Amino acid sequence: MSMLAVRSSDVDDTSDPSLSEKLSTQDICAEIVRLAEAERRTEWLLCRHLAELADRVECGDPELCAYADVYQLARLHFGMSVRRVRERVRMGRALRGLPRIEQAFVDGTLGYAKVREVTRVAEPASEAQWLTAASELPLRVLERRVAEADDSGDGHDRTSDPAAVRWASSASIELRLSLPAVAWALLERAMEGARQKSETSLSDAEALQAVARDALARQSEGQDRADVRHMVVLYACRSCARAEVETGAGPLELSEGAAATMACDAKRCDLETEGRTVSHGGALPAPVRRAVMLRDRMRCRAPGCTGRRYVDVHHLKAREHGGEHSRRNCLVLCGRCHTRVHDGRLRIEGDAEGEVLFYNASGERMGPVAMTPRGHADGGGLSPEAATLLEIMSTSRGWHADGLCAESGLHVSQVCGALLELELSGRVRSEFSGYEAVTS
Repeated sequence: MSMLAVRSSDVDDTSDPSLSEKLSTQDICAEIVRLAEAERRTEWLLCRHLAELADRVECGDPELCAYADVYQLARLHFGMSVRRVRERVRMGRALRGLPRIEQAFVDGTLGYAKVREVTRVAEPASEAQWLTAASELPLRVLERRVAEADDSGDGHDRTSDPAAVRWASSASIELRLSLPAVAWALLERAMEGARQKSETSLSDAEALQAVARDALARQSEGQDRADVRHMVVLYACRSCARAEVETGAGPLELSEGAAATMACDAKRCDLETEGRTVSHGGALPAPVRRAVMLRDRMRCRAPGCTGRRYVDVHHLKAREHGGEHSRRNCLVLCGRCHTRVHDGRLRIEGDAEGEVLFYNASGERMGPVAMTPRGHADGGGLSPEAATLLEIMSTSRGWHADGLCAESGLHVSQVCGALLELELSGRVRSEFSGYEAVTS
């Protein structure tokens, strides 16, 4: 899929924030008006184009057949989150049948927030009514009217939207989720039951954690004890002693005490030695499956794919063609990407323990859009830690933060800070399997 490149000469120099101090107050206000209009038009076009792209993916467009869905494509090529894409695809599809609301959006009569709300419930027959309501009512009142319309059975069911997750602090996550009333009633009763069984008073977070522990324990009853998909997995670095647990918002680094508590009665697995045996024929050995799942963190390895449910182990070289049961020949794929591989719409090459390359049906390599390094001499303007990591990473591709800690002798906080510096300066990019240096 070809990507659009923007030359620096295409950008209006007046948009440079450093020039603001040279502009008059009137010019600054005019520039803000221009940017606001451009932002509104950009949002409208994003909605329409993403909706069209989603339709083409779902219809099996040959150019897009390697992608599981529009969310994988958008995350891979545009750096857009699932939630952002889902909302704009929904709006873009709704606006096709709502020309008057769409025109009000383009003209600036209605802002993005109001258009987002009315497109949940408006239909061609009721478009005029909802356009009037959106024009006259404050946003919060409009939200309530839309919610009332949803209650009547029309419009969009917000409970199908993915949860909004963000880091509230270095050790906590803020979650916003719409639940059906019945689901909340069940969850509330389960939390109350956890409080009644506890000898101490439990906060909402502690009660929810207790409910989750009980649920995991029941789900794992009668299951294969080697299946890590039914476990909470703690990852500990051998060199720097950092410990983290995977969450929906990414890896969460734990304090020494929290990590020790989780690991106290846990089953231990050394990824340096686990599943290193190689065999042919028969079922995939449990140690190999466990090692592959843990190595790939139970996530689909396809670039840009967010699949975590219904993942399984795939053999790069098929067993009927002599493929072996080994860590080098096995990686994790979600169900949709796995199907695309066997349908010939996605091709994978490489070593699962090293670099893995993905190609679409046209033979084009799939992967994150490479950042263009800015003009500078190697190491110029970098901190000593960042310069050290850049030198180490130039010797090989696909570094993990853990490996960089061991190779550089730096603490994990120094490594993370240096990696962020290198990403922002365009010298390295982050991929699923780790970090790799960007070459010009």
